[in-house]
Amino acid sequence: MNRRTFIKRSAIALAGASLSRFDFITVAAAPKRIIIIGAGMAGLSAGYELTQLGHDVTILEARPRPGGRVHTLREPFSDGLYAEAGAARIPDNHDLTLKYVKLFNLPTEPMYPANLSALRFEQGSMRQVPMTGFTEALGRNFGDELGGAPSRFVKIKGGNDLLPKAFAAKLADKILYDSPAVKIDQDEKSARVTFSRKGKPETLSADRILCAVPFSLLRNVVMPANFAEKKLAAIRDLKYDAVSRVYLQTKKRSWEEKGLNGFAFTKDAVEVWQPTWSQPGPRGIIMTYARPGEAEKIAALKESDRINSTLVQLDPMFPGLRGNFEKGTSKIWMEDDWSRGAWAFAGLGNLVLFAQPEGRIHFAGEHLSFFSSWIQGALDSSARAVKQINEALYTTHR
Repeated sequence: MNRRTFIKRSAIALAGASLSRFDFITVAAAPKRIIIIGAGMAGLSAGYELTQLGHDVTILEARPRPGGRVHTLREPFSDGLYAEAGAARIPDNHDLTLKYVKLFNLPTEPMYPANLSALRFEQGSMRQVPMTGFTEALGRNFGDELGGAPSRFVKIKGGNDLLPKAFAAKLADKILYDSPAVKIDQDEKSARVTFSRKGKPETLSADRILCAVPFSLLRNVVMPANFAEKKLAAIRDLKYDAVSRVYLQTKKRSWEEKGLNGFAFTKDAVEVWQPTWSQPGPRGIIMTYARPGEAEKIAALKESDRINSTLVQLDPMFPGLRGNFEKGTSKIWMEDDWSRGAWAFAGLGNLVLFAQPEGRIHFAGEHLSFFSSWIQGALDSSARAVKQINEALYTTHR
């Protein structure tokens, strides 16, 4: 049983015990001050919901942008073309994700093209298959959640980063960018976060703190002296998966002339996408999506070698690719200073452990959800944290 299948079955088995929605939340009698560390999807959605409940929220974000690992690349591409560096697919059963997409009136479109053929490595060679053959390979290799009918999956038209940008627009005066947290402390009366801003330390106080960043970053934040050792160990030891993506821009989509839609599944279990299949203009982008095992090999190369080796790999599959190649780039999530990995699943025991706050400190993130590695996971964990924080404040101050 692979990891995704295990997580999905566990989620079904334990769904009855999961507080994953905002139902029956009571507005706190005395709205309080809350600091959220991280403006990824968990932090943004928590900030939005807590603000809706009347609380005073401040979000500290290390990056100069919102969204975390929901990141759409628009540079260095031409003609307004774009491709996803992080979360790309939205399955039709990810209700929380689709709830917010609808709330912010963001248009969606199919993730996969209905026309032309994909490629799949089978029986020793690359063969043309319909898109169902591509998603079948994904399901077989990476779990049921990625399989099934291609029509199950959508993306946000214009780029998935429009979702975090929509949250951020609602929270504009509440987000401090380029402000990484460096220390958390607390006592019986309040909690405090020290963060770096313009090279100088600043400290904010609050009634509650929500840590909504990956453990790969939280392990670098100084925690209170009495912080539970078991939680410290879990934060320190959680391993994040490597993901590498390489992007090749071409002056025309020559593969379409040969009946190919730009999607493929290789013998090394690397996905190949054409994110521009639904975007206007003659230019196109072909990109690779490598997971652990292959991702580290790409990460070990220099940028120019990543692009050249990907050209060598894909040119035989997509006629005219090398001849029409214009420029390329890559995204290596292990090298990202504010992620240090693509995703992680904390495990069943740690989901129970971090479901309980550490004094005034709460936790959220895709790593603390059965939907780990998805936008849905970040939102699911955030929903539980919001309910917990609000009820703690309501109980304390009613």
